[in-house]
Amino acid sequence: MDEQKEALSYAQLVNRKQYYQEKSLKLEKEFIFAKEKINSLEQQLKDIGSKWKKLEDKANKLDEIKKSYEQLQEKYQQEVQEYEQKLTALEKEAEQLRKNQKDDGAIDYETYQQRVRSYEQLLSEVQEEINEKDRELAVYKKRLNIFEKRLKAGGELQVSIKPDLNKKDTAEKPHIKVIPYIDYAIIIDKNRCMIRGDLIIENVGEQTLGTPMVCFRFYPGDAALIKGRIMNAQDLEYKEPDQQLQWVFLESDWAEEAKERGEIWIHPLSSVKTKANELLTLSDFQIPIEMKYYDHVSVEVFVYFQDSDYKAKSVNQILINV
Repeated sequence: MDEQKEALSYAQLVNRKQYYQEKSLKLEKEFIFAKEKINSLEQQLKDIGSKWKKLEDKANKLDEIKKSYEQLQEKYQQEVQEYEQKLTALEKEAEQLRKNQKDDGAIDYETYQQRVRSYEQLLSEVQEEINEKDRELAVYKKRLNIFEKRLKAGGELQVSIKPDLNKKDTAEKPHIKVIPYIDYAIIIDKNRCMIRGDLIIENVGEQTLGTPMVCFRFYPGDAALIKGRIMNAQDLEYKEPDQQLQWVFLESDWAEEAKERGEIWIHPLSSVKTKANELLTLSDFQIPIEMKYYDHVSVEVFVYFQDSDYKAKSVNQILINV
């Protein structure tokens, strides 16, 4: 009887040991899972903090632009008042001169005409200064509007499926790799400059890619303007068919919204295929810059293949410091 009890007690101990071992292993797995979950949440929190910091920086920059715009507007109003007062005084003086000419024969007609011409020239110069201030205010107002829209959009390019340009596609698509780069020159004149260049899209991956969309993102956004061999869709019906690859501006609601943020999207008119180790070129694009309104301009270029959900940023960018 004692031997049976001892055998039963030993078996219970073995079962209990096995139970606690399994329980310990399960708790250890749950601990590892919880630790991984904590690490993931910490990384997400870090990413959120980084994005929030970027948004705070952009918000601060927006406040600076708003403050600068308000100061410029206040200065403009003051100058307009001063110019109006000068205009009123000049008109009164001119009227007085006319009266004196009628009443006083001491001032000859030629002297009177010279004075009138000088006042008219001064009035013209004052009006030109007012017009220049109006143009300057329009530039800053447009820049402020673009910056606000870009801030609301989180600074990301938006297409139909909103690709995340910060994601490394090569990690998920090892057979797809594209290297875009810009070959450009700057022609500088007295008050403006012209950027002329080519965008080369090189397929260095193993997979054939479809028709790309190209985005030129401008800083500041109100400098966004591209000319050259890029057509509007409505102009194509008046143009003879071109044997070379024709690029056109993208026309869609979101492309118009992107343009208001300083982003210009273009794409080939017809479908194209770019095989491995082949090049696709956007030739002779032109970007005019009015230097009196900008102390610096930069242009980033992105290439997006919607069929493959793949995007790539140009390895270089256009940068001008005046």
